[in-house]
Amino acid sequence: MNKIKSLFVLKRKKERYPVSIRRIKNGSYSMAMTVFAVAAAVAVNLIVSELPSQYTQIDISDQKLTVLSDQTKELAAGLEEDITIYYVVQDDNRDSNVSRLLERYDDLSSHITVVEKDPVLNPNFTSQYTDETLSENSVIVTCNDAKRVVTYDSMYESEFNYNYYTYETTGFDAEGQITSAIAAVSSEDLPKLYTLTGHGESQINSSLAQSIEKENIETEELNLVTAESVPEDADCLLVASPASDLSEAEAQKLLSYLKTGGKAIVVTDYTGKEMPNLMSVLEYYGLSLEDGIIMEGDSNYYIQTPYYLVPDIASTEVSADMTGGSAYAFLAAAQGILVSEELRDGLSAAPVLTTSSSAYSKVDVENMTTYGKEDGDIDGPFNVGVIVTETVELTEELLEEAEAAIESAGASAELGSISGLVQDSDEAGDNAAGAEAAEGETEAAGAETAEDETENAEIETAETKLAVYSSSMLLDASADQMVSGGNAKLVMNTLSWMCGHTSTVSVPSKSMSVNYLTVTSASSSFWSIIVIGIIPGAFLIGGLYIWLKRRKQ
Repeated sequence: MNKIKSLFVLKRKKERYPVSIRRIKNGSYSMAMTVFAVAAAVAVNLIVSELPSQYTQIDISDQKLTVLSDQTKELAAGLEEDITIYYVVQDDNRDSNVSRLLERYDDLSSHITVVEKDPVLNPNFTSQYTDETLSENSVIVTCNDAKRVVTYDSMYESEFNYNYYTYETTGFDAEGQITSAIAAVSSEDLPKLYTLTGHGESQINSSLAQSIEKENIETEELNLVTAESVPEDADCLLVASPASDLSEAEAQKLLSYLKTGGKAIVVTDYTGKEMPNLMSVLEYYGLSLEDGIIMEGDSNYYIQTPYYLVPDIASTEVSADMTGGSAYAFLAAAQGILVSEELRDGLSAAPVLTTSSSAYSKVDVENMTTYGKEDGDIDGPFNVGVIVTETVELTEELLEEAEAAIESAGASAELGSISGLVQDSDEAGDNAAGAEAAEGETEAAGAETAEDETENAEIETAETKLAVYSSSMLLDASADQMVSGGNAKLVMNTLSWMCGHTSTVSVPSKSMSVNYLTVTSASSSFWSIIVIGIIPGAFLIGGLYIWLKRRKQ
């Protein structure tokens, strides 16, 4: 009996042994696969973490708020200097749009590095770059010693909603501001705009000022009463609707600047006052202002009242992208700009803004009792915006004339860059006089030397650019809103043309306005029947059919 029991136990052990081996093999295989899967997952996560954010964080929104534009990519591709972007933010307070956008910048180029700075842990960090108190999510862009601050407020655009009396966020301009800052700090020379003061000029509104800064154009005020001349670093001069006339000396300084290749934007307004000195500058370039203010007789060319003009936009160097109804300009109480029929050689004028042929100019503005046309009013059409160009040769005579004009205007010093050119011209004249005084040379040799000097002499040229608009509403923020930014676009196009910006890095703001789906009552009823009645009914009938079929089986 014991023997039989022992054999039974031994048989049980033999039967259990192969089962245990099989389980061990299966367990080892499962463990190995688990380890392999975990290792693979870790490896994939490490690889993915090194990929640029544009591949790991896909923006599927309509606005593409965190997708960088081609302009930004082209700018980054051409960088030669290292750019550091400091992101001032605490981890808990970061704006997701700004944070993701900066990740894209960090991945865009090896020359761009984004560094986060916690304002609590580094309370004095921002004071190294600005005296302003920066709110969180602001950005500081640096390159060597150059720096540009992009505040958080400037990254979002807002408009006042008169229905609810609150401000609503309408645009996200972080990319535009940051890309502009990168272009500014990585550029050696930025164009400079001087704005004339001292005559009750109109002020540049804050929105337009931000656009000018975003275009990387530096601005500075200029008083021609105290200044000896227009500064030599001026890329453009803005005369913004003076309420009183320039002095004769100021007009001479302005004209001397333009004659030697200067650039200027002149915006005028009807004041009822004579401005002979300012008009003398315009007249030199074949322009003059019509008497009175323009009334538009065609309702397609004005808003509300006949002197609220919405003129035609011609295709010119400053307005080619605004034609065909793609943009509008708004001017009020404008004057007609006359272009002389006899322009000197090399001088050309092109209308930018024009009224309809039904327009007329009300001459007796002070005693006007009706908007309708009266006897003595001047028939249109009129130009209300004109650009003028002239290629000038910087000859010795021209430079001396410009210098003499400034001296006669009371200037105590010579023109900066022009005086250098005059000095070179004087030296050339002295050399020529010395050669002429050399009596020992033969007459034939002297003639040959003079001919060689004439051939080798190269006269420098410059291009004068002048833009004239006859209403300060072009610079007004409320007027600009009436045409959805058309006025600001025209001004910025003109400035870019003046400053020689053949290509701009100004990235437009991205709209954040909500687009609602509009459904008519008929469509709403139709889809309600489909969704509430037909689809559930189809499922009910289908389910009943299957139940009956299975029951019969």
